[in-house]
Amino acid sequence: MKKDCNVVLLGSNGYLGRTLTVRLQRDVAVFPTHRQGALFPSSLQYDFWTDDLTPLLSLCQADIVVIAMNVAYVAQDPVVDSRLFRLRVGKLVHACRERRVIYISSDGIFDGRSGMYTETDVPHPITPYGKNLQFFEERVREFCDDYCIIRPSYLFGYAHAELDRRLARVRAGLLAGEHFTFFKDMIKSPLDVNQAAEAIAQITLSNYIGVVHVGGVAMSVYDFYHTAMQTLQVPCEGLSASMMPADSTMPKNTSLDIRLMKGLTGVRPYTVQEALQRIPVE
Repeated sequence: MKKDCNVVLLGSNGYLGRTLTVRLQRDVAVFPTHRQGALFPSSLQYDFWTDDLTPLLSLCQADIVVIAMNVAYVAQDPVVDSRLFRLRVGKLVHACRERRVIYISSDGIFDGRSGMYTETDVPHPITPYGKNLQFFEERVREFCDDYCIIRPSYLFGYAHAELDRRLARVRAGLLAGEHFTFFKDMIKSPLDVNQAAEAIAQITLSNYIGVVHVGGVAMSVYDFYHTAMQTLQVPCEGLSASMMPADSTMPKNTSLDIRLMKGLTGVRPYTVQEALQRIPVE
């Protein structure tokens, strides 16, 4: 494991970014960045859409750059200029080319037709988000020799004692009498965000080059929410299951094969129940 190195973490305000920042700080010097409103006292301002990253990397004497910003998701919005997104990705990755680069991608890069995707499966994105992820991954491969592309699935659980927005929204809605319907045949690989941060930190500070899938046990989106709400002791009468429409443009099964993650890091995914029981519900 690398010890005497400086890590610049782009996107420290995000759900995964802030969890990963805290985890990496246990081992190395971390320089987190933010676009607006710093969460960490040492955080440096960086705007993907306007700023040149080169001076910041020089200032921090960066050895490793972790790209945890989900700009690929932001860029799927029709109001965002796709040409600008591609230009900014190129500039960012080119600035990092002489350093180790960790890019946090997503299972959204797959079409969802088969599931249990391995790191050697060829991506075939069918959504604007997935296509943006693919473009980013390709630029990392093109410009960087020392890189790792990490593809998580559903991340959930407590980050700094705060439940993720996805589950918090459904919990609040059910308690307020709202009704939610989730797909029984949409399959993901949910993983506790703290375990994801542990796996990513280990991979970041290793010498591994390539792609790693970071996820948990495959399950349907409906089963995920139902199990989570039961664990959080929230009545589930307002939850119902349905099947995906035949004409849906969303990936159906983007579950991930995680044998490589286990071998590289030793992380053994918690069940949904185990993850949500680790911090008492307030």
